[in-house]
Amino acid sequence: MASATHETGLKGIAERYPALGRLIDAVLAVWPEHVGFLSKSMEVRTDALLETSDRMAAAVLELAASDVAQHARDYRWLCDQIREEELNFVRTGHYRYSRFAETNANVYSDGDFMRRYMHGLLYSHVLWFMHISSLYFFSQRLAARVKPGGRVLEVGSGHGLLLFLALRDLGMAEAVAWDLSQVSLDQTRDALARLGALDRAKFAVQDMHKAEPGQDSFDLIILSHLLEHLEEPVDALKRLKPLLAKGGLLYVNVPLNAPMPDHLVLLEAPRDAEEMLSAGGFRVLEIGSHTTQAVTLSKALKQKTAVTCSIIAEPA
Repeated sequence: MASATHETGLKGIAERYPALGRLIDAVLAVWPEHVGFLSKSMEVRTDALLETSDRMAAAVLELAASDVAQHARDYRWLCDQIREEELNFVRTGHYRYSRFAETNANVYSDGDFMRRYMHGLLYSHVLWFMHISSLYFFSQRLAARVKPGGRVLEVGSGHGLLLFLALRDLGMAEAVAWDLSQVSLDQTRDALARLGALDRAKFAVQDMHKAEPGQDSFDLIILSHLLEHLEEPVDALKRLKPLLAKGGLLYVNVPLNAPMPDHLVLLEAPRDAEEMLSAGGFRVLEIGSHTTQAVTLSKALKQKTAVTCSIIAEPA
């Protein structure tokens, strides 16, 4: 009976939001037991958040192209990987790895693992409440602060979704992507091409720890789900600070209590994230906390379930 109720609710959402419905159907086709999680994730969303979910689902399906079903299978595989990490986190109280050499050897150097990992994460941008909530925060809260027509830099741009939103929703004139990997940059390039935003994008293989003052200037710098992967996140922040133009802003997404195969830095509360940015030379202007399935922040912190903190900051 509960399953039928969940399916009825999701059917109603699919009728109002067709792209979101197609994405949900693709996942349930390979993982019908996920219906309860998806139903809960959708029912706690406001109309505005569902509209954002539908627009982002359309973008995600465009990026998945002809491999929609395989991406769905990889999304299920990713969730299995995360469950293993969560069990380890509960047992030990810390993430599996603490050094980049470990994640590089066990995660980044495994091409098949990384392909499936990135495919699964792509769908999580829409299906996980905390991820779509952070995308909504990005578009809505930065729109009130960022002047259109500027330049935006994202370090570790991945699927390119935030650069796409910066160009489409924030009205930025030019987007620049930095990454250590040419393969990753090629993936971002392909994504922006599919989304029709390639003409205003540039790409460079660049180590952010080697960024030099005066090397370039940006009105917005994005570090989304990046700092937790670094051994020295504060050093990265210090290196990037001089690259902000006068009046420029830093946008950060960073998770709390979120064990993943390649996470190194464990932050346990929003104040930990704020302290990290302060140590890196930034003043936090605004912070939004996006929890798993929209539970209260206090409950999420008490239970140590994953939270994404979205932070808008300026140089101190």
